[in-house]
Amino acid sequence: MKLLAWNCQGLSSSRAVRALLDVRRRINPDVLFLSETHLDFAKAEKVKRRAGFDHMAVHESDGRSGGLLLLWNEETSIRVQGVTKNYIDVIIEEEGGWRFTGFYGEPDWRRKELSWATIRAIKGDVTVPRLLMGDFNEILYNSEKEGGRPRSQ
Repeated sequence: MKLLAWNCQGLSSSRAVRALLDVRRRINPDVLFLSETHLDFAKAEKVKRRAGFDHMAVHESDGRSGGLLLLWNEETSIRVQGVTKNYIDVIIEEEGGWRFTGFYGEPDWRRKELSWATIRAIKGDVTVPRLLMGDFNEILYNSEKEGGRPRSQ
């Protein structure tokens, strides 16, 4: 099974959608998690169809920020467990079942504790394997950061 997580930084432009379709064609993931989509439900549905996926779980964006989208096909059996502005949590029902959480962390470094509290809160069933991936909006060193003021270490 191939999973891909991508912070697409907006899918409202035709250029961004073309880039998504190119990724879809080259990598052909079974499950695709997109963060910062900047899409409402209707536009997410359109992206789902254009990318050739059968199913989706979506958290609509708040204007021109945020938005999460999980896409998958009929061959992949998924049960959605939860959808919030920070994550889409699902059970993938293959090989005994396992949990996948596509995550988008708080972008404001002063609110990082909320991201870690969210991760602790969604621990769920610890008897099955879990994969947590996405954009945590977190850095270890200031050299990893582009733009803005440096953060304290």
